[in-house]
Amino acid sequence: MMKNVAIGILVVFLTVVLLQPIAEIANLTKEKVLLGTALTNAARSARDRSLEYELMRNLDAKVDREKFVGYFTESFEDAMNFTCTNKGQSEDTLRFVSNDGRYNEFIVELDFTEEDDLETEQLVSKVEMTATTEYKFKTKYLQLAEEAGNDTATKLTSKRSLILDVKN
Repeated sequence: MMKNVAIGILVVFLTVVLLQPIAEIANLTKEKVLLGTALTNAARSARDRSLEYELMRNLDAKVDREKFVGYFTESFEDAMNFTCTNKGQSEDTLRFVSNDGRYNEFIVELDFTEEDDLETEQLVSKVEMTATTEYKFKTKYLQLAEEAGNDTATKLTSKRSLILDVKN
């Protein structure tokens, strides 16, 4: 009888110890998908509205950086429930804080490049987006390990590229 109780307690303990990291990995994967989708949707939202109209007539895709950053920021804030803390200060690095406390501070870096397409002789713009934050653990045991000072820092990072060109 006591042997069965001991085995039962051991099974419960091992289940809790093993399932916590698995649940955290599932949460981390979900957060990566959510972040990647938010980046992609924000970029798509900013893409068409930020091209310079006068150059589009010549089939050149030149991005108005200020407009792109504005539309991108607005869409990313809505998708992730964030607020941009440095709006209008930088076109290359954006900082976001979570309105509901679910995330640590996010840093989104935008890298704009322009090049001529040799085949079509058109101007093509490319935007590289990188979003980074320290992952905020959801399970109690890993939160306690983080508070205890253990080296549990995990970066949540997503990178996306957006190529802007005008087709005739």
